[in-house]
Amino acid sequence: MDLIEHLAERDAAWTQALRARDQSSVVEYLHDEYALTLVHPVPVVVARDEWLQTLDDYLIEHWDVRGSNWDVLPTVAAHLQLIDQRANVLGNRRDGLFAISDIWLPVEDRWVVWRRHSTPLTAGAMPRR
Repeated sequence: MDLIEHLAERDAAWTQALRARDQSSVVEYLHDEYALTLVHPVPVVVARDEWLQTLDDYLIEHWDVRGSNWDVLPTVAAHLQLIDQRANVLGNRRDGLFAISDIWLPVEDRWVVWRRHSTPLTAGAMPRR
């Protein structure tokens, strides 16, 4: 299996854990300094701990990958996706198309997500606690 196949498998498992809201599995894919960053429509940085606290109230009802591209070097991987999502986050709808970039880094014996940059193309501002 080549590195892109390995990363794609880890990405699929991470997405499955997210959809299941399985915090104990999700953390296996997160860098200690993980953050979710949005620049549109309002700049927001959600640090790892806050993001994990939101997970129980982030119900993904639909997740359709419309496009996916990996760029990989030995010490960093970038995954760009176009996602059609329907979700409820903290009682607010998060429906629409999202451009998502995940930055993966190798840490010890596994690859983990260091940053997720999410741009809601149609969904509006991210709700927060």
